[in-house]
Amino acid sequence: MIVGRPRRDGLPAAGELVEDATTVRAAYRALEDDDPRKAARYLDPRVQWVHPAVVRLPFDGVLTGLPSVLRAAFRRDEDGDGPRVFADTFLEMGDGVLVVGRFAEGEGPDRTETPFLHECSVRSARIFRIREYPAET
Repeated sequence: MIVGRPRRDGLPAAGELVEDATTVRAAYRALEDDDPRKAARYLDPRVQWVHPAVVRLPFDGVLTGLPSVLRAAFRRDEDGDGPRVFADTFLEMGDGVLVVGRFAEGEGPDRTETPFLHECSVRSARIFRIREYPAET
């Protein structure tokens, strides 16, 4: 693993991208295993979630804090229950990791799947922002 300080200008160094992807993959794998406590190790306590319709909302469209982000980004209710998370693709980008996946509810023929598209920004080996984009079926 390559470690180093983030650059102040230009793209992150290659090692930083690898670390970012590893962090994001670990967080989403923990959520796939229905282990939000383990996922919390990879999420900043003040993590932010940016609503996919942020430019059309009458408010800023940003939620802050782990409980709020788990409810919004991963469709959890107050008790922590929600659809299963399946992260299918992790794509490293200039300053983050794009996650393509789906939420699954129900079993057998009643099972429904809803796609999601998250852009995760990482700092100090923790996800500090999840920006959601509209995902079409």
